[in-house]
Formats: sequence, C-alpha cells, structure tokens
Amino acid sequence: MGEAYYIQLGPNDRFGWTEPEGHVYQIAAENLDRIKDEIYRVCYLMTQAGGHEARNLGQSGASKRRDFAVTHEVLRAYGGMVKTFLHRVFDLVRRARHDEVTIEVSGMDEFDMPDFSEELNNATGLRELGIPSRRFETEVQKRVAMKYLEGAAQETKNEVLREIEQR
Repeated sequence: MGEAYYIQLGPNDRFGWTEPEGHVYQIAAENLDRIKDEIYRVCYLMTQAGGHEARNLGQSGASKRRDFAVTHEVLRAYGGMVKTFLHRVFDLVRRARHDEVTIEVSGMDEFDMPDFSEELNNATGLRELGIPSRRFETEVQKRVAMKYLEGAAQETKNEVLREIEQR
C-alpha cells in the first residue's frame, strides 16, 4: 500500500521484495522533497520552496516579514490548538486529583518576534520627541507593555491596560 496505490492479493497469491536495486529510496527522497516544497508553498515561503538555488537569492527584510505573515497565522492557529489541548489535559488531571487550582495555558502567540530592546528604544525615542499628547503617551506605554507581556495571561494584560488608561 502506498500514497496513491495498493496491491490486492488473493488468498493463494505470494508477494516478495519487488525492488532489489534500491530505487525506492530515491523515489521516497524525491517525494519528501516535493511534500516539503508544497508545505513551504502553502505557507507562502516561496524562497524555501524553490529549492537550494532559490534559497541563495537575496530578499529584503520587508519582503521576508510579508512572507512570514501567513506562516505566523498558521503557527498562532496551531499554538491555539495546542493550548486548548494542554488546558483540557491539565483540567482532566486537576479533576482526577480533586485539586482546587486554576489552570491557565499561555504563550505560543508570537513567533520569531523582534528584540524587545528595539521596541523599547523606539518608545524612548518617541517620548523624547516631546509630542504634547496625553493620548499618544498612553498609547506608546500600552504598546510597550503589551510587547513585554506577550506571554502573560489575557486577564493580566487587560488589568495592565486598565491601569495605564486610568493613570
């Protein structure tokens, strides 16, 4: 049985090794390359999908970010599924043990994120401009806080946002 075929044998039929030369391994390797390239293509990572030659071509940072946008959506969706599964498992364990604890699973929301120091330097530079807007200052603070708290629970993020707004 294979990806696109099968061999049906009768009760008295015999089947032996049909590929003594080893070409089956080459065919399998080529098939894996095709599957890998298709995964990259579906995730809009065309430079990886094009094989070794395409990977050596230059690509701008903006172009790379655009290419990875869809990949990040896929990874976030996958991360959400993993978090849901983990929460269910931990909840079942909690119930089986009769524990009175609150379970929260977080993270797996951002992938290949930029260095936080870059975001902090940008915010500091914006503050030094002295823009006379309380709303602008509040929005910059909220943005930096959310970057720093990316892996935190949503409840914590909401509370921090409320505190910044009320200040």
